[in-house]
Amino acid sequence: MSLAAVGGLGSLVYNRPVLRAPVTIMLTASGILIAFVAGVVGIAQASAKGGGAGTGVTVSPSGR
Repeated sequence: MSLAAVGGLGSLVYNRPVLRAPVTIMLTASGILIAFVAGVVGIAQASAKGGGAGTGVTVSPSGR
């Protein structure tokens, strides 16, 4: 599916060079958004796994 979408965008830009800048901006913004969402989801999953100091968790000081 994604290969068809990329091929369609490539064909569109090839046939209409005027759309090159808007399509490039759209793809860049989409990539940044996907990276941001993946980072937020990764942080949320890491904090949900435990092992860190959460509510009601006592963490002993190290090195004493």
